[in-house]
Amino acid sequence: MSTTAGVWSGTAREGPGPAPDPAVLERELTEAVLAGADCSDVLRALMRAAGRHMRLLSAEGMPLATTDGGAGVAAAVADDVLDDAAGSVVDTLDGLRATALPVRAGRTVAGVLLAVGTDEPRVRALAHAAVTALLIDAVRAPGDSAEVQTRHTPADVVAALRSGTVSPSMCAAATGLGIDLQRPPAGAVLHYGGSRLRAWSTALTWLDHPVQQEGRTAWTVVADEAVLGRLRNRLRLMTGDESADQVVAASGSHPDSPKGLARSYAEAERLLGLATAQRVPLLTFGGCGVVQVLLPLPRTRLEAYAEAHLGPIRQRPELMATLRAWLAERGSRQSVSEQLHLHRNSVGYRVRQIKTLLGTDPLLPAAAAELHLALTALDLLAADEQQSRGDDAPVSAGG
Repeated sequence: MSTTAGVWSGTAREGPGPAPDPAVLERELTEAVLAGADCSDVLRALMRAAGRHMRLLSAEGMPLATTDGGAGVAAAVADDVLDDAAGSVVDTLDGLRATALPVRAGRTVAGVLLAVGTDEPRVRALAHAAVTALLIDAVRAPGDSAEVQTRHTPADVVAALRSGTVSPSMCAAATGLGIDLQRPPAGAVLHYGGSRLRAWSTALTWLDHPVQQEGRTAWTVVADEAVLGRLRNRLRLMTGDESADQVVAASGSHPDSPKGLARSYAEAERLLGLATAQRVPLLTFGGCGVVQVLLPLPRTRLEAYAEAHLGPIRQRPELMATLRAWLAERGSRQSVSEQLHLHRNSVGYRVRQIKTLLGTDPLLPAAAAELHLALTALDLLAADEQQSRGDDAPVSAGG
């Protein structure tokens, strides 16, 4: 007769007798659940086989089903068990010692199984034999049995924050990662332009921030510009690239709610494109000045603004480059000459052309502000185009 013949008889094992075989027990428990038994039946059968009271807890450590009506464990303890970090022995909230096993398969979690009492290899093996049955019951009937939960990875959390679809379980996962969604951080994005992609991927795994990576680009959350700067510097050092601009970073605004993080990430991505085009290693929403006004605008509005203020010279790359330099150097003919490798007279000739075609002096305060904004609009358009193509090389609009 099978050593587990009495498992489903409703009577507890008596006397020493032969110990049930875990493999046989696993098969019988699984078959019983497939035939209609639930998690409570599994726990009672397991109690009879192991001679110990059994408790099935949620991923937060709360009792879902027990053979003794006992308590669960602290949420942090349950989390450690599910992460295989706590070992096999835990303390319950009602002061007992118990052997703890994670009831999970991949990222699907049915909870934590406790065998009350001191740890014994025999008991642990028998408890492990019930895991498959408990998972089947949880997946089959989550309303009547253990709550099936998805163990969200850090990348899952960042992806949800980027999309603005933050479920209660995702909020809980974010909290577990130290992300305070009551005071949401800013969305941030980092891009690597070097050749050491394996080092880049490895460096991302060593960050103390949740990260979602797609090739050369990675998304995370940051509290402020100082944190973003530290992340960028650490990644730059860990990739080992000598060039300081191989890692470019940007962050968006701080939203009022978790759903607002989607907008923050969109801002960060646009700023990243602008930082790449302008060869700026780090650019934040708070530090981008009047660019904040342009970030929410669609391409059609940006195009219209740029055309209204730069139309007469947009198809003249040499005049566009001269205008950028003239504004940046505040009208210093010598500086522009050195920067563009032109004779001073050539600079003067080009500036006169710009004034004539635009109908204004670029150095007048009002004109300078409008032209700066129009040039930035072109940079945003170029950055958007670059991102849509998936290019890695920096692009600058109009010189």
